Amino acid sequence: MIKRFCYLAVMLLLTSVALLFYIKKPDGKPYLELSMFERYSEKVSGDVSDFASQSADTLTSQAKKLTEKLSLSKDTNAPVVVYKWQDEHGQWHYADAPHPNYVSTAVSLDPNDIAVLPAETFQADEKQAATVKTDETSSVLGVYDPKNVQKMMQDAEQVKQLMEQRNKQLEQQLKEQGRN
Repeated sequence: MIKRFCYLAVMLLLTSVALLFYIKKPDGKPYLELSMFERYSEKVSGDVSDFASQSADTLTSQAKKLTEKLSLSKDTNAPVVVYKWQDEHGQWHYADAPHPNYVSTAVSLDPNDIAVLPAETFQADEKQAATVKTDETSSVLGVYDPKNVQKMMQDAEQVKQLMEQRNKQLEQQLKEQGRN
């Protein structure tokens, strides 16, 4: 019933719009002409391009100001302050601002102690040989050796498997105790 009503309403709307091309005003011209749409589309496209160029210029200037502000206000050796808090599930979270609903603790981090691992060195597929891009910035940042990272990933996978086995054992023990 609703489907038929919607179909009827759409057909009525389309018919009324189509009739505006044929029904004439008292001066003899139709209410709608294709030339009206052409003029309107030219005007709208000009307005849109003007707005887009103004917006792009505005965004560019704002980005430059923000970049200048950040580059002037940041000392590369100054400690970075982050805030940590623990949610109701015991999960720890870190952010650059304190959380409004949890008790947050400020943690000061020394940038010289932070090791950055570039995405190029991560190897998800163990079957492929590791390809590492080395450059001057990675050695300056104290990046971990990709082999060590791969070993840590393997160790983490082994720990995960051991934990799963232990959980299965505990579940079996609980089932056996429940039977007794």
